[in-house]
Amino acid sequence: MKEIIVEGGKKITIYDDLFTMQQRTDYYGFVRNSYFKIGWEDGINEGKDKFLHSTYSDDDLRTMGIIEAIAETEAKKELIGFALKTAVVNLSYPSDANWTHTHIEPKILLYYPNIRWGEAWHGETLFYDEACKEVVYANPYVPGRLIAFDATIPHTIRPQSYLADKFRFTLAIILQHENI
Repeated sequence: MKEIIVEGGKKITIYDDLFTMQQRTDYYGFVRNSYFKIGWEDGINEGKDKFLHSTYSDDDLRTMGIIEAIAETEAKKELIGFALKTAVVNLSYPSDANWTHTHIEPKILLYYPNIRWGEAWHGETLFYDEACKEVVYANPYVPGRLIAFDATIPHTIRPQSYLADKFRFTLAIILQHENI
């Protein structure tokens, strides 16, 4: 586990090696076989850019088993006091243009399901200062990594290179406070 503290004391917590290779392979298969549609929008793009995504129901997440698996790891503390609002798998291509954005929800658990990812393939998650002018942390795409972060931290992704696997998947588990 690694913690990054950014402006305003907001946290980004990085977890590696939470899941077995079998779990990771199962999650990747589940994600790859999801029903994707056009329509997810990131940031202030005024509806111009629509992305391929798959929205997961509670049943989808139960079938996948990832929430239960997280609850059995050191990352379980990220779930305390929170309830699932929604979960979305984003599918990106090398030619995608992504926009810096925030969320109104308090926390996101971001999982990188791809099984392999080359160091030179890019696809980092970029976190910005509050003015959205400087990158304060660039998280490399590491297969099987889970990142928990304050959803109000401005963030985006750097598209993968054309050398990378064609599809870059992320599973965004968006949490809200339990009392909402």
